[in-house]
Amino acid sequence: MNVGRVAGRTGFAFALLLLGLVLATARAETRLESPGFGNIDELRMSHMYPALDTLVVGDAVVPGLHENFVPQGIDFLDEHPGEVVLSGYFCKRFSRFPQSFVPRCVQKRSALYLVDATAGRALRLALLSERDGTPMRRHAGGVASLYGHLWLPDNFVIFRFDLNALRDAEEPVITMTPDNDRPIAVDASGDFISAFEDSLWVGNFQRADRGRPLPPHYLSPLSGTAGWTAGYRMDPQTLRPVSRERYEVSFAGQRYEVLRPDAALHHRNKAQGMGFIDARNVVLSASYGPSNSRLSFHALECDPFRAEECGIPVTLPDDSTLHVQALAEQSLSTALAAPPGAEGVAFDGERLTVVFEGGAMPYRRRWWLVEDRLLLFLPPPESSAPPLRAR
Repeated sequence: MNVGRVAGRTGFAFALLLLGLVLATARAETRLESPGFGNIDELRMSHMYPALDTLVVGDAVVPGLHENFVPQGIDFLDEHPGEVVLSGYFCKRFSRFPQSFVPRCVQKRSALYLVDATAGRALRLALLSERDGTPMRRHAGGVASLYGHLWLPDNFVIFRFDLNALRDAEEPVITMTPDNDRPIAVDASGDFISAFEDSLWVGNFQRADRGRPLPPHYLSPLSGTAGWTAGYRMDPQTLRPVSRERYEVSFAGQRYEVLRPDAALHHRNKAQGMGFIDARNVVLSASYGPSNSRLSFHALECDPFRAEECGIPVTLPDDSTLHVQALAEQSLSTALAAPPGAEGVAFDGERLTVVFEGGAMPYRRRWWLVEDRLLLFLPPPESSAPPLRAR
């Protein structure tokens, strides 16, 4: 045996392994970077969106856009001032012509970013996996922080992740799996989610014929819209909804067994995110495509968990009745025009934040206005106006 040759091959293999580790670490670090792709400078912002511009108090470029990250949801971490968490997905593969004329994402990897919004830098990235260890390829349309956990909705279920596992990890890029042994079934398609006090609100993005035939209780008898968000009181001990009653809903021809919500809101179509300023004032983010987004502020007549005092009775699939208020023109306090691609929105008691997906591929290549940041801004004065009863 040629000992020198064996030793040389072993040393070469070790060097390749070491090089691979170095490259993997470098790749991981680059995913925390935030190169900008936006074209909305201060002058354009002040000219095109003056009402919003006067309220902005900070911003940060969304991380990972150069690695095809597409942001969807955002929430503040109440016990960690300045920190926010972003949900979304990395697009691993795009469609090609002639499969589709416009490229779209055909393979996703769900992810969470921990971001220091004050300093404008990403602190950590979590790539998400299913309980069986396979990569999670869900839309991750929203994220909410409640009871020391992060909650992600998708297709009539919500998943729960340990917040401390994200914040306390030593590595810059980690893998996380849900810590609930089974998904929590909810009555909403799960395109966004919001937390307020002891509750989670899970909503649907409605456009054109999506989901049809829709469950009848999704349709607002007042405005004719099909936006629906279901509210659930959450048990801090079990980390599951207090509600135990179930029924079935049909959405896009599929049937889902879900938990009956404790409250609900009707709202406009094309909603991308919702946030509570207080129990009776709500902000709704709406956008689709390259058109301007809209941030609408609504004053409810009463606490939605006590809507029997003012809501419209709606019949649920189990034939029970739920009183539901509508976020419609009658409840509108004020509205702000915003750049295209507004997604999740949240409130920390002082500031609002909204994240935009315009800097992601393929939008930044085909949209005229590209917003690649999350914005921190103050609520407009009109948003805290006392709610008025409908005449």
